Amino acid sequence: MRSAGVIAGAVFLVVGAISGLAESAFAQGSSQQYGTANIQAGYRLYASQCALCHGGNGDGVAGINLARQQFRRVSTDADIRRTVTGGIAAAGMPPFQFRPAELDAIIAYIRSGFDLEGASFALGDGARGKAIFDGKGGCTVCHRVHGNGSRNAPDLSDIGALRKPSAIQRSILQPAAAMQPINRPVRVVTHDGRVIQGRRLNEDTETVQLITRDGMLVSLSKNDIQDFELGKTSGMPSFAGKLSTAEVADLLAYLLSLKG
Repeated sequence: MRSAGVIAGAVFLVVGAISGLAESAFAQGSSQQYGTANIQAGYRLYASQCALCHGGNGDGVAGINLARQQFRRVSTDADIRRTVTGGIAAAGMPPFQFRPAELDAIIAYIRSGFDLEGASFALGDGARGKAIFDGKGGCTVCHRVHGNGSRNAPDLSDIGALRKPSAIQRSILQPAAAMQPINRPVRVVTHDGRVIQGRRLNEDTETVQLITRDGMLVSLSKNDIQDFELGKTSGMPSFAGKLSTAEVADLLAYLLSLKG
C-alpha cells in the first residue's frame, strides 16, 4: 500500500508540471487512442489517489485545471509519464511507481477531460486539423474561430474548454445526436407576419436573440412572437465517411486546442 506522503508527492508532481495552456498537448504527430476501459480505470485511480490534491474536478490547485488540459511544462503524453515516473527533485517531488497500465489509464482520464462516461476517442495532429477545418471540412462556412468565419453556427473559439473530447467527436460524426438545446434551429413567426429562421443565440424571460441564416442578429420581445418552433435536426452535416479516421482525429485535436 502506498504511503500518503508518496501519493501526495506524486499527485503534486503532476501539478508541478501543470499550469497555463499548452496548445501542443493535442499535436502529437500520429493519432493517440484513448479507449473506454482505460478512461474508466483512470477515473478509479484518480479518485482514489489523485483527487486528494487535485480535487474531483481537477482544479484543486490554484492555476491548474487537469480536466481542461492546463499545463505548465507537460505537452505530450510522454511528458506526463516522464514527469510522474522521474519526479522533480528540486521541487521535492519524488518519483511515483505507477505500473505502465496505470499510467496509461490516468493519462487517458486526463485527456478525456474527466469524462465519466469514458467514451473512446482518438487525437491526432492539431496543425493538420486546422488545415482540415479551414479547407476540406469547410467548417468556416458556418462556424467562427477567433473572429474568422461565419456566425451561422456556434462560435468555436473556446470549444476545447467547454466540451469534452468525446462530445466534440460525436458532433463531428453524429451532429443530430450531439446537438445541444441552445443550438437547435428555430423558426419564429411574429404577430405582424414576419418569418425568421436561424439559431437561438440567447434567451431570457422577456426576449430572445437569434442569428438569422444570413448572419444577422435579431432581438425579439416575446410579446411580439406568435409562434416559436424549435427544430429537431441539426443543420450541420455528418463527416462520417467524408473524413477518414485519421482526419477526424486531427480535426478533434485542433478543436480541443481552442480554449478562447
